[in-house]
Amino acid sequence: MHFALIYSYDPSTSGPAEAEVEQWLALDAELSAAGATVHESGFHPVDEAKDVAVRDGRVSITDAPREGGTVAGLYVVDVPGLDEALRLAAKIPTAAYGTVQVRRVVQFEG
Repeated sequence: MHFALIYSYDPSTSGPAEAEVEQWLALDAELSAAGATVHESGFHPVDEAKDVAVRDGRVSITDAPREGGTVAGLYVVDVPGLDEALRLAAKIPTAAYGTVQVRRVVQFEG
């Protein structure tokens, strides 16, 4: 089963620390050794993001909102089930000061 582990935090109250680097490297090594990583990406800062909407055939492009939480990145993992996805989500360093949302990914056949 594929799960997305989407990590986010509120940059106005907290954020990553340099000490996290070792935790990220250890998690990456664990996922790689287990063959669980499907995809992993961090995102550039939200102040570079744009929101795109189409209403009545008109395209609107605006700066992304900067208040509240910021989605910092995600992993997509291939694991046997939800329990393992939750275990891995708890290992993401951002979980210590933000949140990690765990969502099952739809896998289309064919």
